[in-house]
Amino acid sequence: MWLSESEIETLVLIAGAERALHPADLSLALSLRPETLSRIVTSLANKGLLERKDREIALARTPAAEAFKRLYFAHRASPFSLLLADRRIDLLSRIKSGQKSVQVLEKETAIPKKTIYRYLKSLLRLGAVKRTKKDRAYLYSLNKIFWPEIEDFVAAILEYQALRIVPSEALLIKSYGDSVLFKSIRPQDATPTSFSAYEDYGIELFLRDNYYTLPKRELSIQEIFIHSLDSAWEASQKLFCVLFYLKNRDKLERIDHPMMKDLKAVLQGDRLRGYPTLEDIEDRTDLYEIKL
Repeated sequence: MWLSESEIETLVLIAGAERALHPADLSLALSLRPETLSRIVTSLANKGLLERKDREIALARTPAAEAFKRLYFAHRASPFSLLLADRRIDLLSRIKSGQKSVQVLEKETAIPKKTIYRYLKSLLRLGAVKRTKKDRAYLYSLNKIFWPEIEDFVAAILEYQALRIVPSEALLIKSYGDSVLFKSIRPQDATPTSFSAYEDYGIELFLRDNYYTLPKRELSIQEIFIHSLDSAWEASQKLFCVLFYLKNRDKLERIDHPMMKDLKAVLQGDRLRGYPTLEDIEDRTDLYEIKL
């Protein structure tokens, strides 16, 4: 997700205005040519943040725009370009899920390490991100005490973008910033993933729903497994995840996902609410020629 400094300046000006603004007033206030302003407004409208009302421009009536409004009024004196400009939203979206090192952030976002350090420097100075040291590495996370509105805004704008590419009859499961995971009863022109891809690895399931990801691309077994973990809302689906993990353990052992701790605990005989028991797992392993 990219927001330019000009887009942020436009958003801030409109959020702080007492009424919808005419394009001519915006052009004058921002010192922008009318055609440049038009491109900015169109871009922000496509991101769910602005809308045109007759001949005037105002914040859109979307969760993303409402989240920005809350962020603006809570921190209206802050330099928003240092908070959100360029690819900072991509970075914040990864940090909001937990503590991350710069090396992990570089891998997950494909943002150059030098740029990540520059972003983090301004975010730390604003107090939007906090840093802790673990062993020899620094880990970064959102400062949800002083900036709780950031998490809501980042989640809302990314979900809006995700919903634009997910088919209307499908259900969005998760947005990853640069891709989306969803399920549908109907077949879709998208890449099968999660449980719908298990058959390619020797686990045939009879599913009611089809699981997909967009954009279309070739997936690694690790991506498919992570998608299935994110799709597993029921105990039966978590059983599928356990079977897939056991059948491909050598390739999945290092997967970093919140559910992995519980899956491994179940395999040790622990009984966890919402998870299959070890007996349930043993009943299915012979079917797929899996050894515990």
